[in-house]
Amino acid sequence: MSISYGDKSLTKLRSLVTAIDRQLAEIPPSEQLRLAWSELVDVLGLGPSPELRTCPTCGESGMRAATRCVRCWSALTPLPPEGLHIAG
Repeated sequence: MSISYGDKSLTKLRSLVTAIDRQLAEIPPSEQLRLAWSELVDVLGLGPSPELRTCPTCGESGMRAATRCVRCWSALTPLPPEGLHIAG
């Protein structure tokens, strides 16, 4: 079974998973609860949060890999891969 979510739902689910993870770290759960939680997170298959960037023209937030702004359609200069530092 494949589950798909909209962007806003994914963001909310990631936020909820993070909040519950923090609570579980503060109050260590039983092994059964820890395993069930881990299985649920695996089934959700949320993956990492997308990398974002800000449009230099209008300030809209969008996907890091975007070539055009979703709001003003300005051309966006490709960014180097994250973690790659170019000496200047």
